[in-house]
Amino acid sequence: MKKFLIGLLAVIGIVAVMSVSSANAAPETAVSKAGPYEGTFHGTVYAPDGSKAPMSLDLTHGGSIVEGTVFLGEGLSVDAGLCGQAAIPTSSILATGKTSAVNPKKLSAVSTFDVSGITVKVNLDSQVQGDTVNAKAKIDLPWLCGNDPVITGTLQRA
Repeated sequence: MKKFLIGLLAVIGIVAVMSVSSANAAPETAVSKAGPYEGTFHGTVYAPDGSKAPMSLDLTHGGSIVEGTVFLGEGLSVDAGLCGQAAIPTSSILATGKTSAVNPKKLSAVSTFDVSGITVKVNLDSQVQGDTVNAKAKIDLPWLCGNDPVITGTLQRA
């Protein structure tokens, strides 16, 4: 169970940053017109246990492609129910995603990760409203862990 928890926490750390800027997407050629996710954003992400961490995004958005770097600071922890709780480490990740063709201000995806032989599904959603990105990542844990944590974040354009 400890090995599962360590793997799960690594996935949750990645998901926390991906929830704002990533979706499953096939490579696509860039378009010169900047989209609503273009720019630098700063804010905070929150876990259900009340913990929080600073987050910064440095993104480009051309056509439906969103690319950039996500920086997650210290302070976020996630409670995985019976599977345990732990702090998410500070991290920096390159991410690529694709916005909705119908609504370029919305980015949604379902991702799956293998953690110690167990498939964990993550539902990712974000929305740009003016200069604000609101995001959430619901982590669908195995039933034996208990409740599914939802990490949320609000970031403002710099």
